[in-house]
Amino acid sequence: MQAQNYSVTDTVTEYPNKGTFYHDLFEGRKTSSGEVFDQNKFTAAHWKIKLGTYVMVTNKNTGLQVIVKVNDRCPKRGVFDMSHRAAAAIGIRGMQPVTIRILPEGYEERWAAQESLFDSVRSRLNPNAPPALTNKEQGGAAQRTADDKATGSGTDCYNLLLGIAATHGEVYTQTRRLPANYRDRVNVESIEGCDSLRITLNVRSTKKEAQQLSRTLRNTFPKVQLIPAE
Repeated sequence: MQAQNYSVTDTVTEYPNKGTFYHDLFEGRKTSSGEVFDQNKFTAAHWKIKLGTYVMVTNKNTGLQVIVKVNDRCPKRGVFDMSHRAAAAIGIRGMQPVTIRILPEGYEERWAAQESLFDSVRSRLNPNAPPALTNKEQGGAAQRTADDKATGSGTDCYNLLLGIAATHGEVYTQTRRLPANYRDRVNVESIEGCDSLRITLNVRSTKKEAQQLSRTLRNTFPKVQLIPAE
């Protein structure tokens, strides 16, 4: 491992670290910079990097990247402690290997732009989730739906509304309670007019199948309910 003499002028070196995330107990507390910690912001803690510095974090297991602002101190060397939102954006679960690279000046706008990028409707928590349908595929799906309605041969599809969360940290915590084979089907939607997030399990099942699954998940998600698939 390279000697980690971090400098805000070194924007080339990629330093190996162990990426992890804050416990929810820190929500609302003041950070070392004086800012209030928010699990829903793209921020991080490090033992040495200058506060206010923007850093590119790469998950070595997934290749996904996120820009964070260092606004707090972490006492453990070699550990990069991120907000839940930043960690979830690159698929960090538990502690995983990451590289960090200090960014030059001028990245504040790109950092802020992530708010809309990662908070887009139906944004995926799982980096291995299948890609969204192309316009052509969407058109084909829409045509099949219209044909089904016209002929009466279609089967109604349902998804499951698992619950509502206040922060991406809560979303991540709740998602980890799902069976592993369902975690790549989770969608997160912003609720218009408030800061809450709707957590949906995209199963597109018949009503009977969706009801059976909801009964299986009810001990973990007591407020689960069926909703028509779009």
